[in-house]
Amino acid sequence: MGIEGRLMIDLRHSGDGTGRIAITSSRPLGLARAFVGRSADEAVLMLPMLFNVCAMAQGAAAAQACERALGIESDKTTDAVRRVLVLAETLREHLIRTVLDWPRFLGFEAGQSEMLAVMRPYEKLRRSLDPERRVLAIGGRARFDPASVLEAIEVLAQLVEAIIFGESLDAWRTRQSAEALTDWSEECATPSQRLVRTVLNRGWAEAGRATTQFLPHIEDGDLSALLLGDSAATFVAEPTWGGRPHETSALSRQADTALVRDVARMSGGNGLLTRIAARLVEVGCLPGVMRGLVEGVFRNEAGQPPTPAARERCGRGLAQVEAARGRLVHGVAIEDGIVRRYEVLAPTEWNFHADGAAAHGLAEIAGRQQDAREIADLFVTAVDPCVGYELRVH
Repeated sequence: MGIEGRLMIDLRHSGDGTGRIAITSSRPLGLARAFVGRSADEAVLMLPMLFNVCAMAQGAAAAQACERALGIESDKTTDAVRRVLVLAETLREHLIRTVLDWPRFLGFEAGQSEMLAVMRPYEKLRRSLDPERRVLAIGGRARFDPASVLEAIEVLAQLVEAIIFGESLDAWRTRQSAEALTDWSEECATPSQRLVRTVLNRGWAEAGRATTQFLPHIEDGDLSALLLGDSAATFVAEPTWGGRPHETSALSRQADTALVRDVARMSGGNGLLTRIAARLVEVGCLPGVMRGLVEGVFRNEAGQPPTPAARERCGRGLAQVEAARGRLVHGVAIEDGIVRRYEVLAPTEWNFHADGAAAHGLAEIAGRQQDAREIADLFVTAVDPCVGYELRVH
């Protein structure tokens, strides 16, 4: 069982109408160091069990980092399958939050039948992609039946249409403006539509609006120097780039899409509605991205040579993987097949940095006289769908 810890978030409303927040964490940040002295194969096998949130992303990052440290080349099919596994996990996490959290925010009981409806096709897809459970091993090679994988993706796509959008994905993708999102929400047939309608009706669209810096692409070598350097513990606990904390989330990934841009324009920035819109856009595109990767393996990439192992220097490897909650980074140093150093940088530490995007957004919410708890609850899960937290409003 994983040991993820929790965030403790305190919101205080001041008499002058401003808000203050404090975020403390019980998240254990050095767990991966427990693998020092173990074989690389053992570390990759055990690490997803230790970090059970986003386990597929953790496993993919661990395998890739260790392969790079060992100079092992991965083939394009395996790379694609690992990516599809992570995307499927991302979709699962978004769907689970939708069927569990969003009804709760609206005052409804979360349905267990909807939860099962999410897990069954996800598990079928995972088994179809990796029947031998070897893809996430060091040097693993993918062997799967594309027809069964595409069938499982189609079932997930139909589920997304039914429980998220209440319409086909083709119809949803035509909604590229704030006005179109508003029109869609008026149907109130799904929890997603009802939530957007509630946010609009209660004047919450701008809640949590704050300036944020999205995490840019960082070269592996530059990031490795920080993650495996002498100040790694400080960097992992309070990461910054260029002297500033950055955000890595569904919003950072979808900020340039037409719908998210227009909602941000309409609501004046990266507030609550913009973040919900980004989550919806991501959910709507994931089945198609997964389908394209699977089809591409056999249409264009079959028989291609392995992907050269990217090595920062002998014995060191780094992997960056976009997980449901944001960019996950693993760094490892291996000598004679034994792990000598292992560090993990989770996206939560970027997003909930004391001076980061969530902190500034929650401070704006704390300054509100009404509905602060309800808005803050929704805001936290909109930033990070997987984080454990306790919210206290004073």
